[in-house]
Amino acid sequence: MSESPPTNRKLLMAPDLFLSRCRPGATGGVWLLVLLIAALGGCGWQLRGQGDTPQHVDSLHIGGRPVDAELLRELQRDLEALGIAVQDNANAAQYSLVVLDQKSRKRTATLSGRARISELELIEEVRFTVLAQDGSEVIPPAMVRDDRIFEYNEDDVLAADDEAQLLRREMRANLVRQIISYLQRIGPRPTGDAPAP
Repeated sequence: MSESPPTNRKLLMAPDLFLSRCRPGATGGVWLLVLLIAALGGCGWQLRGQGDTPQHVDSLHIGGRPVDAELLRELQRDLEALGIAVQDNANAAQYSLVVLDQKSRKRTATLSGRARISELELIEEVRFTVLAQDGSEVIPPAMVRDDRIFEYNEDDVLAADDEAQLLRREMRANLVRQIISYLQRIGPRPTGDAPAP
């Protein structure tokens, strides 16, 4: 009796055997990709705009005190990526985000033994409130804040300034995320007029 031809059953049951038949060097890349996906999933990472959209905000006007242009651009870009229309006119928007104050500060965090600055602290703060179209307060005055400490080298001021600018960009992105998390708390608005008594 002749022997049956070999099947691919072993290949299906043994991924290591299958990977070993791939081109040289591919095995490590495949496992690296698997580990990366597992790590991103484990830390709660999501694609931007997925799962973090404020469900009851369709359009928003940003007003109040002038804010840092970079922060404003970042906020507008993220809102639009989430499908929220940013309106120039408050009357055309469902809600208005009113900036009450913004502070961008830098201060000495630590001094060296020779009384020279060894660490600086960067602080970014934004105070705001959110109003409905009728002027009612939807989110009471709130503040979002981020602060970072970094080593400062007086002998290389340019490098320190570059690092500070990079940190400021990261901090602005964090402030935007915090503001959007407040918008997620807005619930559905009542529709129609209340019946007359």
